[in-house]
Amino acid sequence: MAHPQIAAFARSAEGNARATRKIEGQGTLLCRTMHAIAYDEIHDEIVVPQPFGQAVLTFRGSARGEEAPIRVIQGPKTRLQNTAVLTLDAVNNELFVVERDGVLVFPREGNGDIAPRRILNPGVDLSAGGGIAVDPVHDLLILTGSEPGANRGEAGSAAGRDGLLVYNRTDQGKVRPRAFIGGPKSGITNITRVQVYPPRGWIIANISGQLGELASEGAFVGVWSITDKGDVPPRWTIGGPKGTLKKPRGLALDPKNKTLIVSDKRLNAVLTFAFPEIF
Repeated sequence: MAHPQIAAFARSAEGNARATRKIEGQGTLLCRTMHAIAYDEIHDEIVVPQPFGQAVLTFRGSARGEEAPIRVIQGPKTRLQNTAVLTLDAVNNELFVVERDGVLVFPREGNGDIAPRRILNPGVDLSAGGGIAVDPVHDLLILTGSEPGANRGEAGSAAGRDGLLVYNRTDQGKVRPRAFIGGPKSGITNITRVQVYPPRGWIIANISGQLGELASEGAFVGVWSITDKGDVPPRWTIGGPKGTLKKPRGLALDPKNKTLIVSDKRLNAVLTFAFPEIF
């Protein structure tokens, strides 16, 4: 079995490209089930969750080979359990980790068995969603999950009940979202990842179709505004009925080149789309 790894490719790579650099091996403490990754361009660091070890690992941006992480958040005080999805706020030096029933916030430079700086308990189901993003310009936190007060359907999902939850960045404790975006008009059936573009106030999300589907003809990437509320359609979409995307998972923005990057688990590919409208 191949080692779990983090592989870096040239931005312009196409086809059967070879990685320019890899972080892999037992010394890295990486595991095969890494469902998120964050890059801190201000401090040149890579952050990944390690769900088997209930930990968060931070590597140098230039790390390669069997290089150990420079920091590891792990231990009973951390309250880490699921440790599958995270995001980084490099402006305010904070790390946000999604658990099934809440969000744990740590200092970016945290290391060892440390308690969270604060905990947000939204009171909604976050396990069905897979996204979190921070907008440091507007001081907002975007989560994916169930509509507040809605009854969950089978397999943790109900059409029109999953959506985008908008909170204040520093919210803690049991707090209702300041806004919820979801419903039939939104087209949201299952969000796998979410990103924000703070300069324009956009929320960008992967919609992969109903839970349990191997692929969806209606999968798409949608763009909403941070001012949107309720059951509203996206401002723009990529994909849709019989489009290229089948099961989008990873999502990243490249503002410098005005492109959007999507990984698709059914196409087994990473796709780059020109999307100057959102930039």
